[in-house]
Amino acid sequence: MSDNCPPMAEWPYANILLNRFGDALLAFDKQLVCRFANTAALDMLGGQIADTQGQHAAIIYPADQTDRLQLALAAALGGQVTHARAWRDLPTRGRRYLDSRIEPCLNDEGHIVGALHSARDITEMAQTEEHARLAVLMFEHSTEGLMVLGADQRIRLVNPAFSALTGFAAEDVRGELPQHLMPSGQGMANPYPDIWHTLEYDPAWQGEVTYRRRDGRLLPTWQSVVRVRDANGHIEHYLAMFTDLTELQRFEQQMERLVYYDVLTGLPNRALLADRISQSSSRAERMGNGMAVLFIDLDRFKAINDTLGHQDGDQVLRNVAYRLAELVGTEITVSRYGADQFVLLYPELSSPAQAAALADRLLTALAEPHHIGGQPLTVTASLGIAIYPDDGKQRETLIQHAETAMQAAKKAGRQAFRFFTQDMNQRSAEFLLLDNHLRKAVATGQFLLYYQPQIDIRSRAVIGMEALMRWRHPELGLVPPNRFIPAAEESGLIVPMGAWALKEACMQNKIWQQAGLLYAPIAVNVSARQFAENLEAVTLDALRAADLAPEYLELEVTESTLMDDVGAAIQTLNTVKRMGVRLAIDDFGTGYSSLSYLKRFPLDKLKVDRSFVIDILTDPDDAAIAGAVVSLAKNLRLKVIAEGVETAEQLSFLDQLGCDEMQGFLVAPPLPADQVPDFLARWQAGDI
Repeated sequence: MSDNCPPMAEWPYANILLNRFGDALLAFDKQLVCRFANTAALDMLGGQIADTQGQHAAIIYPADQTDRLQLALAAALGGQVTHARAWRDLPTRGRRYLDSRIEPCLNDEGHIVGALHSARDITEMAQTEEHARLAVLMFEHSTEGLMVLGADQRIRLVNPAFSALTGFAAEDVRGELPQHLMPSGQGMANPYPDIWHTLEYDPAWQGEVTYRRRDGRLLPTWQSVVRVRDANGHIEHYLAMFTDLTELQRFEQQMERLVYYDVLTGLPNRALLADRISQSSSRAERMGNGMAVLFIDLDRFKAINDTLGHQDGDQVLRNVAYRLAELVGTEITVSRYGADQFVLLYPELSSPAQAAALADRLLTALAEPHHIGGQPLTVTASLGIAIYPDDGKQRETLIQHAETAMQAAKKAGRQAFRFFTQDMNQRSAEFLLLDNHLRKAVATGQFLLYYQPQIDIRSRAVIGMEALMRWRHPELGLVPPNRFIPAAEESGLIVPMGAWALKEACMQNKIWQQAGLLYAPIAVNVSARQFAENLEAVTLDALRAADLAPEYLELEVTESTLMDDVGAAIQTLNTVKRMGVRLAIDDFGTGYSSLSYLKRFPLDKLKVDRSFVIDILTDPDDAAIAGAVVSLAKNLRLKVIAEGVETAEQLSFLDQLGCDEMQGFLVAPPLPADQVPDFLARWQAGDI
């Protein structure tokens, strides 16, 4: 057999299949003349059969590749195989990545008769491998924490940045749900239910997620989660990426403090105060409640700076800021408004008296000596108050009017406060004067009880007494309850006053029983504060102190008090009722009671308010209400008593309605305890 490469028709691989073969194939004889080139080779070289077959390799190959390929072909003739991968610029296909192989071509006897050059286009595979390699590099070297989750939402893979940020190694979290890495406890929301729900419809989710580091510290992050589907559209993986927000949050907090807080005192500055006043006024307008702005200016502060220096002056300002913030708590905003000026925002104000009481406490606290440089220093202040909406609705107007009121306080002698309007100034002065007198009255025992008899309408028997508080002021004389009771409730003094009244009434009842004068319950009014705070304990203490059987005590609670918190009211009433004490609703009909709640209260009696009794003969509405109360009481198997009965005609009308009991000036006014025995004697004798 010839040692030369045979012609194409005799070539071992020369058949039609070679032209359908995807790889480029070129066959050369020992003289490096091309004897065969398939269609893929021609496409790769950009030539025709006539340009290739019968041509030397030096002519076929591009000039920049000729030397290298001729050497490889020559080596193949010597029995060597050359394998290489490289990017090549092809005439017809552009830049492609080729896998080339040049090897010996053998005849049937195994002799080398030429060289075979095969080339495969592996551009797509190379690109895929490159992408995968780059993806691995990105995964391994990314500064963001990365988690690859399975379709079951459990962690499959994490990158080194994840471990660096959280402190957890890959083996620590593999197979865990990412939400298990979140802190637990009050106020720590879990966003993952929302994440998975969102990813059912959207391809990605992003938001803030807080994780717990291995050492227990919190890791705030900004996280993105994307879903990855397979060729069939089923979710195959989730990829979660997160960035540490710790430094960003710290920077934002620092910026917020610079923008919204005073550097010297740490209090909110004008900007934050303005924002909070705007929010509070909007809320007050929606809710229909009030709001107060209090403007404080330190008296003669310039003299402190000039005498002691600015360093000590700054310390005084810090002390003042601390006292103000400590006194008012978190609900009231305390801001530094100017050099020695502070503005307070009192939201959800019920009455101007609350602002007056706060102003009085503030001025007292600020006047306490400051210890500066080891020496006591007294600093006083002047304070002005503006009330929303009476003194203005706009932020600037309220602050301006509060400052005007502060200037009026300075003109009045300093270390004082004034409301913006003269009318409020007068009312606040009266309130503070009355409050001071009340506190002294509690301390010195200026209160006493009067007792008004309660009569059974049909038998005319005395079935009880109502204890009514009176205040005998050493200078003002007997002060009516409608003047001091509201002030006592506002200041909270009603609680110790009520406790005293309860104990005094029980002891007086015991005295009458021991004298054989009266064996009937004493009705004592209970304030809303007393009912909510310590009614059970105070009642038990009063009964024990007097050694009085509980059935001789009746507690009267107003309808509005019971309806403030129905659940708590039922619990309190049941506790007192189990003691054996009688219970009545006072002023029934003046408020609003749901019948479904009323029947759940363990009551013994309903009391018709005097406002319905006064005009019961002339006002059809009052008569109808009184009749409805009596009918309701009968249906609930309760006694009903009318107060304020002054005429025989009123009594007759109430009797016709079916009212059980009455009290009023028709029988007797409220009496001092020492006049009750005489009344009982004359009543039993029929002299009244």
